[in-house]
Amino acid sequence: MAAALALGSLLALAAAPFAIWHRMLGDILSSFSWSLSYVVAELTPWLLFLAAIAFLVPVAASVGRDPESRLYPRARRAYIAWGTVAYMLGLILALQVAEVWRYTH
Repeated sequence: MAAALALGSLLALAAAPFAIWHRMLGDILSSFSWSLSYVVAELTPWLLFLAAIAFLVPVAASVGRDPESRLYPRARRAYIAWGTVAYMLGLILALQVAEVWRYTH
């Protein structure tokens, strides 16, 4: 039950930014260009969200497992910290990109 709740929470965390800013993300992806400024200015929040989810998957999958299990991540606290920080940075940057996007559309 705890593992299902953890994975459900992780799915909600993964889907929330994309559901909230789907129009903005659509505009960003439709103006794709191979430039460093594009990746840094417009894609960084979304890449941070994906990195955060990647860090939090082993944490959510290990909920309720025995710490001596081979499927229990040894650096679980580090994964939680990295996932939380990456998600918060992605959220802050997405809010800033949304403000700029709102003034241009």
